Amino acid sequence: MKLKGIIFTIISATLFGCAPAIIQKIYSYGATPETVTFFRNFFAVPITFLIIALQKGHLKQLCITKKQLFSIAVIACFGLACATLTLVSSYPFIGTSMATTLHFLYPVFVALICFLFFKEKLGKTKIFALVLSVVGILFFFQKGGGSNHIYLGIFLSVISGLANAFYMVGLDKFNLREIPSMVLTFFISSFAAMGLLLFGICTNRIHFALPHQAYFFMFLNSVLIAFIAIALLQIGIKYLNATMAAMLSLFEPVTSNVIGICFMGEDMTIKKLIGSIIILISAMMIILFDHSKAELENKQS
Repeated sequence: MKLKGIIFTIISATLFGCAPAIIQKIYSYGATPETVTFFRNFFAVPITFLIIALQKGHLKQLCITKKQLFSIAVIACFGLACATLTLVSSYPFIGTSMATTLHFLYPVFVALICFLFFKEKLGKTKIFALVLSVVGILFFFQKGGGSNHIYLGIFLSVISGLANAFYMVGLDKFNLREIPSMVLTFFISSFAAMGLLLFGICTNRIHFALPHQAYFFMFLNSVLIAFIAIALLQIGIKYLNATMAAMLSLFEPVTSNVIGICFMGEDMTIKKLIGSIIILISAMMIILFDHSKAELENKQS
């Protein structure tokens, strides 16, 4: 059973890591980041609703409280939608491999948010991981040359990690984990799609006049990520545990780096490689620290 969980989690992380390559393909048809992010959530709505409808008695679970609905709307728009939009917006500036690695600062940001707003102690390990992550970011900066927009790309990808951290903290602190995962995905995708549509209309950044190939790849992206990858991750957590699954999820930036370098012509200097390794180590330290803390609390209780 443990082997099955490991396999499912690695496949899930690999699919997440392949998503940037699909998104770059969509960009080639003239789509904007806002268009890609909107349709990823939009296509997920009917898919998740159909799955819920096919499960006996699960339609009743769509009845949630107004407080839960408001909480979902907040984390969907300012968490998941913002994280995805800023991440895919950073691809043209710094490449998918570098952007995905910087996005994985989110475990460090989770610790920081919990410290600042929920008075949770950081501890020496988390403080060291926080400092380490900052050092890792510095390795991505270049002296002269390079893209004129590299700083914007770094900023966007770091913001994506921060927004994803807000999403993760919101799921925990707003007591939304008690909602069935597919039902939660349905509501989050719905609110994220509505928020992105409103933002796209106001900024005139959502383009609908695209070739049918673009819609095919956007649908493929939604199915692979919003349904298959997430479902496999949930199965992986069931057979393993959240900590082990989080560790194996680090295959996502590794996959993204391999695809970006081997198939998309992205460069990987020694400096960037060192920065990537430092950031992933800082994320791993946070994950392992939380696991050790949870085990200690379980022994004491």
